[in-house]
Amino acid sequence: MKIDLNDRVKGTLMGLAVGDALGYGTEFMPKTKVCFNYPDGLKRYSDIVESEWCTKDHIGHWTDDTDMMLAILDSLLDKKEIDLADIAKNFKAWKESSPWDIGMLTSDVLSNPKYLDNPVACAKKEWENSGRNSAGNGGIMRTSITAIWQYKDWKQVKENTANICRLTHYDPRCVSSCVVVAYIIHSILNDKTFTKRDLIEVSKEFDERTGKFIEIAYQPDITRLSLDGPGMGYTLKAMAAGIWAFNYAKDYMSGIQTVLLEGGDADTNCAVAGPILGAKYGFSSIPKHLITDLKEGKAFEHKIDRLIKML
Repeated sequence: MKIDLNDRVKGTLMGLAVGDALGYGTEFMPKTKVCFNYPDGLKRYSDIVESEWCTKDHIGHWTDDTDMMLAILDSLLDKKEIDLADIAKNFKAWKESSPWDIGMLTSDVLSNPKYLDNPVACAKKEWENSGRNSAGNGGIMRTSITAIWQYKDWKQVKENTANICRLTHYDPRCVSSCVVVAYIIHSILNDKTFTKRDLIEVSKEFDERTGKFIEIAYQPDITRLSLDGPGMGYTLKAMAAGIWAFNYAKDYMSGIQTVLLEGGDADTNCAVAGPILGAKYGFSSIPKHLITDLKEGKAFEHKIDRLIKML
């Protein structure tokens, strides 16, 4: 059955929010604990078990992954173009609203008093302070929206994706992984096929190290991604989770289930796999209860519909 563009776009963004909110239930858990807490899987927000990382008050809510994507979406709805300064302003305002969930690197970058003067310079400074070795997944978790705006023009999508990533995450691996995810969604929206070699070629423009993780994502055993192992917040792991889901998940829900049951930084892994699966299988493939039970889901859906009218 052919899936129309609007269904794919809506599936992309709602797929992120739903995946994020479900993935919250296994965030930072080792797989052994995930199996203990969820022997029958995690299919509803009400299935989520409270833990040291997961509190009752936030069950059914998305996390910072979707919050930051919304900062980009809100700018697009307001400005009707990619305005990097405005997106940076929204990031800063969100940080200053004291969100209940925010990544350490993102917080450090956005806390710089000179951030709004030169966001990329501030992001670069934090990266250099880390010994040029900070490649967290705070950029890739929000990047699906960049594949939708000007979705027909790959050159523009690539440029927008890289520029928005660098507003907080300067490491070339972060940029490379964001661009790969954007390429996958861009290709789906344009009914274009792609190969593993295509993804590796796209990634090499920004960082040669990305290709190794693309290779791993093209084998069927998801445990080889070691999502709950060392470096669970690594941007290339999140990217690999999304590619794996595209290659092997038979539908939206089975893909999200498989990824989140691996544990690790599950909300972000699902915030990458979710929009890819939502684009591939469409909004109609996402179980309705996960949309209706999502806190603030109706307002979010209204924003998506406004974006679709602008495309």
